[in-house]
Amino acid sequence: MDKDISQYIAEFASRIEYKNLMDKVIQEVKVRILDTIGCAFGAIWSNASSIARRALYRHRSLGWGARIWGSDIWVPPDYATFINGLMARYLDFNDTYLSKEPQHPSDMIPALIALGEYLGVDGKTLITGVAVGYEVGMRLCDAASLRVRGWDHVNYTMIGATAGLANISGLEKEEAVNAIAMAMVPHVAMRQTRAGKITMWKAAAASNACRNAVFAVLLAMEGYEGPSDPFIGEMAFIRQLLGEFDYSQLTGLALNNNPTKILESYMKFHPVEYHAQSAVDATLKILNKGINVEDIERIKIDTVQAAYDIIVKHPEKWDPDTRETADHSLPYIVASTLANRGVWIDNFEGDELYNPITRKLMEKTEVSVDKELDTMYPSAIPNRVSVKLKDGRYIEELVEYPVGHPKNPPSIEMVIEKFVKLTDRVLSERNINNIIDIVMDLEKVEDISILTEAMVI
Repeated sequence: MDKDISQYIAEFASRIEYKNLMDKVIQEVKVRILDTIGCAFGAIWSNASSIARRALYRHRSLGWGARIWGSDIWVPPDYATFINGLMARYLDFNDTYLSKEPQHPSDMIPALIALGEYLGVDGKTLITGVAVGYEVGMRLCDAASLRVRGWDHVNYTMIGATAGLANISGLEKEEAVNAIAMAMVPHVAMRQTRAGKITMWKAAAASNACRNAVFAVLLAMEGYEGPSDPFIGEMAFIRQLLGEFDYSQLTGLALNNNPTKILESYMKFHPVEYHAQSAVDATLKILNKGINVEDIERIKIDTVQAAYDIIVKHPEKWDPDTRETADHSLPYIVASTLANRGVWIDNFEGDELYNPITRKLMEKTEVSVDKELDTMYPSAIPNRVSVKLKDGRYIEELVEYPVGHPKNPPSIEMVIEKFVKLTDRVLSERNINNIIDIVMDLEKVEDISILTEAMVI
């Protein structure tokens, strides 16, 4: 390589403007912002969110920085990134991208809103920064796998966020290079966050990574220099974490004036790990055939290797005792969907984790990797669910593209319905409608603090 990958990312981030964006990209960015806010309010009173708010309320500022969503309390923008991002991620209900490395690209959005609020940017600027962040973060996922070597995908999220933040803050190329280096080199996240028993830190891993990105950009804005060659140096990212890397995914940014990767990411309409989305869809189809759960004798789930590795193989996935483990447990998700004849966020809360019907159904469940299905991944995300009934009948459903996948796209009405369902326990009807109106006309907003003000409960 004649120059570090950070040079390509920084040049792209400093060059892209709102006028470069396609109309469908602009619309999709607005949809993802609305969805991210909805996911955050769905988790606003969770234990993890409450703990983080208590910690950060001590650092409130007097009307500067960025708001903690749902409140009129202002904190420094990196702190706001942490708490707002944690809430958005907690339910595991925000969007996803699956490639060599998985990612939740909308994890970047709270950081972009926080720094954007601090800087007083307009809606067009925020939209552009989100599109840039998705482009960089998702291309990194296409370039190499982190998880196969034990590192977490939030490392890519952090780099994508830094690119988006550099864009909205107007950094010059060399300033953006410094920001990328200062985010990357000191902050490498391990995938232990998602192994074995999963705790509340899972919800904070990406927001912490994006908090580091915000801090790095704030330093770069003042002229601080970062380490050299953060990607290709002798002790840098590629050599230390990856070993192999498809450079073309990032060098290709030099010719890219039209970021469109966001169109390849997937929205969620069930609050579970993405590899289980199609399993829920298949299970709901089975339930729609009018079966009685009491008549189920055996459940068989055929899935892909990535799903098996992430949401099946660990012993804890067969006896989950936390929300974070349950919504990452394929056998629990299918059994709970059957037991409750549907799935929503309360399938994973409190005593429901130990629902005796769910637990009995899990005992009747087996999961295996199907080689034929595995060849379809990641272009498709297939799961086959089969149940054998006590009268000898078999009912089987295969879903390849869950609702929200680019090949099974949702309507705007579905997106709004999800947003309303997540927020109506917390926000007034006026709040809800106001947020929807602001986001759907975001390109007309002169200062995005109007959006966070509309979120105040």
